[in-house]
Amino acid sequence: MFPFYLWSESFRVNKVTVTQVEQTLGYETSVEMGINDALSVSLPEDRTFIEGLELKMEIPENIAYWVDSVACSVYSDIKPNPSVKQIDYSGTRVFVQTLPGKLSWVLQIPITKDNSLKVNKYITKVDTIIEPKNNSVFIRFQPVMKGIPEETLKSIIPITIKPLLIDKGQLNIELTPPQSQENLSLCTIYVDEKPVDKTKKIILDTGIHNISVISEDYRNENRTVRIDQAKTTDLKIEMKSIEPTLLITAPEGTLILFDEQECNQIGKEFVISEGEHKIKFAIGNYEITRTITAIKGKTYSANFSFDLEITEF
Repeated sequence: MFPFYLWSESFRVNKVTVTQVEQTLGYETSVEMGINDALSVSLPEDRTFIEGLELKMEIPENIAYWVDSVACSVYSDIKPNPSVKQIDYSGTRVFVQTLPGKLSWVLQIPITKDNSLKVNKYITKVDTIIEPKNNSVFIRFQPVMKGIPEETLKSIIPITIKPLLIDKGQLNIELTPPQSQENLSLCTIYVDEKPVDKTKKIILDTGIHNISVISEDYRNENRTVRIDQAKTTDLKIEMKSIEPTLLITAPEGTLILFDEQECNQIGKEFVISEGEHKIKFAIGNYEITRTITAIKGKTYSANFSFDLEITEF
């Protein structure tokens, strides 16, 4: 392990390999690197769920035998932008370590301050948070020992790269006004009984969450959603008017009077005014009348049906 400190430098590499990762669970890509090469890993513009990168290296035997012969460095502030056509660069080296004397090595690079990356005997973690300038992370390999055999200098290091994703997902809530309104009035959204700012991204732990929408102008709405890792869940809620509504069902051919006026809105919920209302059902010579007192924010159902009872003696 080299002494850890930051220093800016200019350098030349043999070639640069440019690859990219996606913000997708299970995504990984592979490259092959020489010991005088550099790797530029491009990140997506939206990296809401990415907290770091993992590089799993398969170290050739002739490099593992020559312990501390090849170093791996991570840079920030790389200039110019990495390109397969560019071999001269300058930047700040924020991490450097020689490849260990074993056949595999895992290096994790954090790109967010609040990350869950942990060090163990199988994983090396870069202690500095890497700011992905221009949405890329730059890694360089170089020989650091004299007298390295030619076959070692020509060694190829296979590397598997994958994004490290947070164990969270995103919830997008879309509220729409009732069909009778053009604009939506003020609503407050609660997730698991805690208010959230709907103008910002709603990032939640994976699992089941309870959503409530409260408003003085609409009926309260409650939903249950499942949040999956590194995925965005869309929830669309059409707000309902706080005016009372009525749903009428009846057999075909039934005459229905609502407040003495014939009603043809059968099987479809419709808005009624607050206060007392009279509903009359008539079929043939049989009729029945009921009265309801409608209250704001309530839905009422009026179901007219016949029942046939058969009794055995």
